[in-house]
Amino acid sequence: MIGKICKLIDERQDELFNLLSDLVKINSESFGETGNEKECAAYVHNLCCELGLDSELYSPLDIENFKQHPDYMPGRNLEERYNVSAVWKGETDKDELMLMAHTDTVEIGDPKNWESDPLSGEIKDGKIFGRGACDDKYAIATALFTIKLLKELGFTPKKNLVFVAYSDEELGGSHGALAGVLKNPCDNIVSMDGRDGEIWHCASGGGETSYFFHTKNIVDSAKLTASAFPVVMGEIEKFAANRKAELEANRFYNGTIIPETALRYKEVRAGNNGTDMGVGELKFAYYTDKTKEEIEAEFKAVEEEINKKLDPMGLAGDGFKPYTRFFHYGFAEPNSENIKLMVQAGKESTGNDIKVCGSCLSDLSIILKYGSKNAYGFGAGRDFSVEGGAHQPNEFIECDRLVDYTKTIAAYIIKVLG
Repeated sequence: MIGKICKLIDERQDELFNLLSDLVKINSESFGETGNEKECAAYVHNLCCELGLDSELYSPLDIENFKQHPDYMPGRNLEERYNVSAVWKGETDKDELMLMAHTDTVEIGDPKNWESDPLSGEIKDGKIFGRGACDDKYAIATALFTIKLLKELGFTPKKNLVFVAYSDEELGGSHGALAGVLKNPCDNIVSMDGRDGEIWHCASGGGETSYFFHTKNIVDSAKLTASAFPVVMGEIEKFAANRKAELEANRFYNGTIIPETALRYKEVRAGNNGTDMGVGELKFAYYTDKTKEEIEAEFKAVEEEINKKLDPMGLAGDGFKPYTRFFHYGFAEPNSENIKLMVQAGKESTGNDIKVCGSCLSDLSIILKYGSKNAYGFGAGRDFSVEGGAHQPNEFIECDRLVDYTKTIAAYIIKVLG
């Protein structure tokens, strides 16, 4: 069966490319507090229904007691930010394997920075272009195309395959992923949001936050405000050193680049173009394997030290304010049976060896904590740091990479449910 599906994927690959192109053409930008996922979710829901899947379109808020969940984060306006959960019923009606991908994208940014329309879904030079092409609409296209071909080949899963296309992933949301795993509990979950054909078995904890401070008196220049940065950054660097040390001691991150990038500054600002000149902000992202409570205690201690030093300078701290959720550290053992099956699927279907490693901040954190301890990520997206990568202008995914990824997912479904 694996040989048959791989041959069919090769023969029909243009259908896969066109499906991804159509998905890219639908604007589904996330702005954090709001999002445009509704139209894309409705489109995916209709495709699932056409495939004969039991599909449901719903807001995360439709999950019972969702707002009372310990990891619910207010302020994301979820009422019309829809998920799709679709079930391919198996010989035994028991949810077994869940494939997850997110519908939302980051903002397009300035269209002038794009060489072509960012919503064109253009297919050229062996690539598919547009916002979401490699983060994460390729995964939606892969799942739906694979199910379609497996059905045509007469494959019937032994147990249920659940596909979730979820909302609110970007900018630290995770509500869509949380709702998806709560709605259809499965022991075997693959998050299809990842990079470079790698398996991510470990989810970094941490988040993104800002430290705010202000001058005690009114000022007509941002000079005094800016003088606080060496003090504030000096104390935050001590926090950063703790993060580096703990990740160097972590068996999954030791020897990787993660400890060196355990804290990254995102913005340093004093004043705001001639206004609020007495207000300063320092924004940063950090990685950790500590608990939320441990990190909050450290932040409190850092605040106290900063205030001691700012006070005689005529400045006062306003504290740390997170602008994403806190991501919980979690992992599946890298040699677990489910991961070994995916590695085997990749080797048998494409001949490729799949690297197993840890990830940065991602919804895998929520999925591991509330979905399954066996969950892991496996994606074919392109890294943030490369031209045309995730979140970059001219975002694209290579057609060859997409085909290999689809073959691996198809082979994995056969191994788990065949």
